[in-house]
Amino acid sequence: MAQTNVIFSAEQAAAALWTYGEDDLVERALALADGQMPILWSIAGSHWTTDHGLPLNSKLVLDKVTAFAAIEFIEGRVRPLAQERRRPKAKMPERLRNARPVPPGAAN
Repeated sequence: MAQTNVIFSAEQAAAALWTYGEDDLVERALALADGQMPILWSIAGSHWTTDHGLPLNSKLVLDKVTAFAAIEFIEGRVRPLAQERRRPKAKMPERLRNARPVPPGAAN
């Protein structure tokens, strides 16, 4: 069976990182080039399974998969999130709050 990719933008990755307390990686995520994104999408897709094996004590949800993929790509390894509970979206920096998704058809 072919692996599924999880499609997200660099802005969405940065927002997911902020959401789980990974402030030090936000700027690096925002600097990701379009050509790097398919690698992150593939990493995220490999984790978007019931037997993901991620260092996680809570339910796996899409923004956690996005954050884990960004961490793995940027740092070169999987590690636990700084925090597993989401920060309140109302406290999210304005520039991350309305992260633009990948336009339809752009990921093909």
